[in-house]
Amino acid sequence: MFVMSATADFIAAARKAESDESQPKRTLCCCEYIDQANNQKSHLLGCCCNCDDFDLVCTRLVTCRRIDRRNIDGMLIAFQDRLRLPWRGGAKRISPAAIAPAFIIPLMLGLATLNSKTAIVLMLTMVGFSIWGLQLAKKTATRTNFFLSWTVFSVFYMIVIFECQVPLLELVPEENYFLMFFTCAGIYCLYRTHRLAPLNLVSAQYGTTPKDELPGIAEASSGEEQAEAQTTLQMDSVLDLNDEEVVDIDTAERAGLMHGQPNICESCRKVTPRRAYHCQVCGTCVKRRSHHSYWLNCCIGERNQSWYIAGLFTSLVALILGANLTLTSICHPFLLLRPFGYALLLPDDCSEVFESFELGISFVVACYSLLISNYISFLLARQAFLWWNDTTLHEYKRAANAAAVVRNRIWSNWRAILQ
Repeated sequence: MFVMSATADFIAAARKAESDESQPKRTLCCCEYIDQANNQKSHLLGCCCNCDDFDLVCTRLVTCRRIDRRNIDGMLIAFQDRLRLPWRGGAKRISPAAIAPAFIIPLMLGLATLNSKTAIVLMLTMVGFSIWGLQLAKKTATRTNFFLSWTVFSVFYMIVIFECQVPLLELVPEENYFLMFFTCAGIYCLYRTHRLAPLNLVSAQYGTTPKDELPGIAEASSGEEQAEAQTTLQMDSVLDLNDEEVVDIDTAERAGLMHGQPNICESCRKVTPRRAYHCQVCGTCVKRRSHHSYWLNCCIGERNQSWYIAGLFTSLVALILGANLTLTSICHPFLLLRPFGYALLLPDDCSEVFESFELGISFVVACYSLLISNYISFLLARQAFLWWNDTTLHEYKRAANAAAVVRNRIWSNWRAILQ
């Protein structure tokens, strides 16, 4: 009797499985997604529904009772998961950090059009906020889309303001063409910089195809593992690093590459090529790593450094040209030079720009572009200095730290002798 019952249950389960497989699988529409909390299909219109933490927080807020921090965190996690954009094949989740600049930038630029004092305060606030955010991201090694989104929306708003608010009747058509050319060239170069960044990453199977090249750690034989361990001991004996000492990377590479020994990253345990360094933000080694650009959310290395420099140069030309054309259109200009029959103008009197919103927003955007151009000029000068010395920013910082350690050691020795 038990065997018959079990057989009947098995047949029923098999038939149910067949019926489920025979039915076509329903795909997600553009407004549906899979909720991470219960792994169920949800809709964008129900973003505030079925959230127990949100209901509990609202109830305790109305009844003036203490709100648990755990409920607030659960509510914020649920809102972040439900913040999505309709897309084919299912709604795509949007990072709050990626959409925040879309509202912060126009709000600050709009408030800056009130008067000159407000513009100065907001511009300095924007600069201070950017410096603080960059330092915080570098200190915590956080990978974020906030600065990349800030770059994208800044370019978008500047183009819109220039083409819609600046009186183009005051400009020669060729000037607008030149501006659009350098703007498009800068956008394309920076886009290529971001797209080529994955090619800088060192894969785990670096050099595994030819037999005469270095194998990866995962496929190393016992003899190779002993050689790699021996190499690590050699590097430790040569470097003799402690918590307060930093040695030049070339010394480490020369010690690690003696007798054909591989160069091994101590962080990710990969066999890496020469002048490849580990990026804490990307979590992997980068070929000829210069630095991690938070404004592009990628590492600058061997494959995209030339595009990065070209993007900086064309963007600098576009920003300075756009700011000059804007200021000479809304302010009283004066003639500086006339090379090759072309009048080179500079702004003179801009005291009347805050009398109307159109002139005010154009003036503020021009000043904003000049601030960005100053920062890009610094980046471009730094890249030119590093290129002239045939080094990267990462290597230059390590050499500077090593020199500082030597100076501190010498000073400590002399102080110990004098005491």
